[in-house]
Amino acid sequence: MKDPLERKNSNKSVQGETQADTIPSKSQKENQHQQPQPQEKEKEKDEDEDISQSTRERILIASPVRQTAAILNEFLNSLQSLERKTVRTDYLFVDDNEEEASSQMLNDFVLRHNGKVIHARDMNGTESGDADDPGNYNKDEGGHYWRNEQVWRVARLKNNILQYAREHQYDGVFLIDSDLVLHPRTLEQLVSNQNEIVSNIFWTSWQPGTKEMPQVWLQDEYALYRRGGSVLEATEAQDEDAQASAFLNQLRIPGCYEVGGLGACTLIRRSVLEAGVNFDRIPNVSFWGEDRHFCIRAQAYGFQLFVDTHYPAYHIYRLSDLPGAAAYNRRIKRGEEGIRISLCMIVKNEETSLARCLDSVKGIVDEIVIVDTGSTDRTRQIAAQYTDCIFDFEWVDDFAAARNFAFDQASCEYIMWLDADDVFEPQDRAKLIALKQSLDPAVDSVTMDYNLSFTPDGKVSYSLRRNRLVRRDRQFRWIGAVHEYLAVAGNLLHSDVAVTHKKDKVYTDRNLRIYRKREQAGEDFSPRDLYYFSNELKDHAFHEEAITYYEKFLDTGLGWVEDRIAACQKIADCEAVLKRPERESAALFRSFAYDLPRAEVCCRLGGYFADREDYRQAIFWYEQAVQANRPGDPMVVLNEAAWTWMPHLQLCVCYDRMGNRAKAKEHNDIALTYHPTHPSMLYNDRYFKDLAKESVMENA
Repeated sequence: MKDPLERKNSNKSVQGETQADTIPSKSQKENQHQQPQPQEKEKEKDEDEDISQSTRERILIASPVRQTAAILNEFLNSLQSLERKTVRTDYLFVDDNEEEASSQMLNDFVLRHNGKVIHARDMNGTESGDADDPGNYNKDEGGHYWRNEQVWRVARLKNNILQYAREHQYDGVFLIDSDLVLHPRTLEQLVSNQNEIVSNIFWTSWQPGTKEMPQVWLQDEYALYRRGGSVLEATEAQDEDAQASAFLNQLRIPGCYEVGGLGACTLIRRSVLEAGVNFDRIPNVSFWGEDRHFCIRAQAYGFQLFVDTHYPAYHIYRLSDLPGAAAYNRRIKRGEEGIRISLCMIVKNEETSLARCLDSVKGIVDEIVIVDTGSTDRTRQIAAQYTDCIFDFEWVDDFAAARNFAFDQASCEYIMWLDADDVFEPQDRAKLIALKQSLDPAVDSVTMDYNLSFTPDGKVSYSLRRNRLVRRDRQFRWIGAVHEYLAVAGNLLHSDVAVTHKKDKVYTDRNLRIYRKREQAGEDFSPRDLYYFSNELKDHAFHEEAITYYEKFLDTGLGWVEDRIAACQKIADCEAVLKRPERESAALFRSFAYDLPRAEVCCRLGGYFADREDYRQAIFWYEQAVQANRPGDPMVVLNEAAWTWMPHLQLCVCYDRMGNRAKAKEHNDIALTYHPTHPSMLYNDRYFKDLAKESVMENA
């Protein structure tokens, strides 16, 4: 069972890739289709005629199959594309399909290749009814659903495959699920490792909208860290998070690594087969999933477990993943070097930060283009240590013009941009390397998180998304003299890569001066310019003037809806500074005209009423923050505190002020689940525990 997070549900029925439970008896075999036997001449194309048949390892490629025809077609196409320079292969498929087209597809495949199809209905089950009742397999866009008894039915089926490989003296069995698409070099790479048990890696979003995770782990049922040593209780979670992050980052780098658990795409050598390692349930272990019991037994027998990450497979876990198989195959056809990237930067007097930035992309980008807008320090000399592509650009108070000039100098397939005080942290370097190798060349633009500020314990407190990597031939252009943006369209990919901003310069009024100059020249501002001019005015404490320009922006009725909502909040900020509370609250309520209430605004309103000791209304608005619907657009900037712990912390305070200690404690407990080290929440926790002790003593 490859999904470490798949849900058990006794009301759901059999998994899609289960079969009957034993290899057919001799009499049953005689009734099978007369398929080519393993010893017959292999029909696959010989990749290297210089390697004799006798020196090639004999590998059985085996799969239990209950699959839709569209997904099965991708799976089989990838099998027949496998390179076979050092191996000879046969196939063993167990047909448990509900679709006749899928069964026919398997039969057609083995007619063209060495192998056989065994029908599940002809197998003898080890338990009454197993062979006759494969059950209904349920899967949807939410995931795959198993009954516990079906898990162990699959275990018996896999054991039968191992038995078949052992009896026919194969050097190894490549046991693979039928919803995977393999790179052509997968089998050769696994065999070359000489490891006795090694899985090829693949990544899956086990639930919709969640982060992709691997099908391998380090400990227990699905722990991505190893417990051990004396770790302080207060720091254990942080240590585990750090270990898990390091493990995931390592798996993004091509290599072969020891793991504690694996499955679904695994090469198992003859030594393992002969030792008797199998998928049977270990009675005194409660772990769910037959792969976990196989891994425990293998370790107990002294076999190490490995994962190879050179050629990640593609997992068609749900039907919506099917189009991605075509993109995966396009990446394979273009070669292993991945996309080529030009890094384009505009700089001025960046001697303190430029080397740090360029070191973070060293070995990843293929070309570095530096456009200098008038440096008087050592910026050019530092840049020359990394690239010969250094250009001068006369500054004309127009950031878009400078960035477009830099883009025009690029020569690679893709262009990436950074500022000199930006870096890729080590974990994001690993992700960027993986992205470069795997990016579908049909993608027009890749967005990345831009981490701008952090909490004292190093967690991201403010982040937004930027179009960071774009196809050069799409000729996307920068727009806007100040607070410029890259106008993109087409096929966008929202990646998990992040750029970290490490500002090391004093904030200046440069942007405000540019806007003032344009204003004095009588230039008509676009709605976007009106919004960003307002921001500059606010940031420099010109609050009355900022309000005026925010109103002009809102009066246009144009602009991104998120900017309009933000403008209302910023008007409220200015009104609060000017001590006009009625106008402050009116600005916040005005934001509701543009979209559903945002948690940030609801928290602001809760705070507005709490400051006036109107706790009833404050509670109402904090509850609205808890219930608010997150925007679906990944480009929307959210204050995570307002969407997680902050309203619960404030509800704790409000309920306590109203004398409802039970509700107050309830919300503080919820807040702690989001932020276990927050000093206010820890103080509140001690406060409630002290109250409880006092109550016990009073009642004693």
